[in-house]
Parts: sequence; C-alpha cells; structure tokens
Amino acid sequence: MAEFTPINTQEEFDAALKERLKRDREAQAKKFEGWISPDDQQKRVNEYEKQIKALQDAAAESEKTLAEKDAEIAKGAKYRTDLEKTRIALAAGLKIDYADRLRGENADEWKKDAEILAKDFAVSHRTAPIGSAEGVNTNAAKQSKQASERDALRSMIQGLDASAK
Repeated sequence: MAEFTPINTQEEFDAALKERLKRDREAQAKKFEGWISPDDQQKRVNEYEKQIKALQDAAAESEKTLAEKDAEIAKGAKYRTDLEKTRIALAAGLKIDYADRLRGENADEWKKDAEILAKDFAVSHRTAPIGSAEGVNTNAAKQSKQASERDALRSMIQGLDASAK
C-alpha cells in the first residue's frame, strides 16, 4: 500500500479530492453507459406522443374516408340490386312496379319470387277466352230471356191496342 502522506494545504486537499471525484465519475459513467438521462427520456417521450397524435389523426381521417367510400359502395350495390330485380321482374312478365316487391337475398330467390308472383298474377287476372263454350251458353241464355221479355211486352201492347178500339 501506498504510504500515508498528510495533507497540509487546501490546494493539496482540492487536488486529491479532484482526482478522487474524477475516478468516481468515470466509474459511474462506465456503470450507466448506454443509459439516457431523465431529460433526454422526457424529450423522447414528447416526440413519441407527437408521433402517436399524428398517427391517431391520420387514422381518424382514414376512418372518415373509409366510411364515405363504404357509403358510395352501398349506394352502388343498391343500384345494382334494383337493376337486377327490375331485369328479373321484366323477364318473368311482371310490370316494373313489381320489381320492388321481389323478396330474397340473391338473384335465385328473386327469380323464384318473380315466378310465383307472375303465376299468381296471371291466374287472378285471367279473362275468359272469346268464343268459349261457357261464354256462348251464358250469352244465349241472356239473349233468349231478353227476347221473351220483348215478346211479352209486344203482346201486352197489342192487347191494349185491341181493347182500346
């Protein structure tokens, strides 16, 4: 060990203390090498918070744009759906007004519904064909009834004329 030398002046004390503090600072610097100071850490945190805020703003803007695009797509999809329903209704022999009444989730279901509507519509609004046997018999009966009423009125009038003479 080194021999002890007494310190007699303030300058000697300051020099010894300065050397000792230098060694201690070097040891501490080596110990905390790669670490950052609290001030540097706060600066980094502030930078990261700014970046996070910017990313959140960009994400909000993207969500807004995405919502607008989704609305446009939905509008186009409704247009295509209405167009397909109209085409199916016309192909089934229905009026355009019946296209909105078609039910189902896809074109196959709309076609089935259109066929059912067309079948029901055709049956409920069917008229008797001209010249059918049914129509002739009914018309003949009406005509014979009208003729017999006419004949009865004529004979009554002739009887009144004869009695008046």
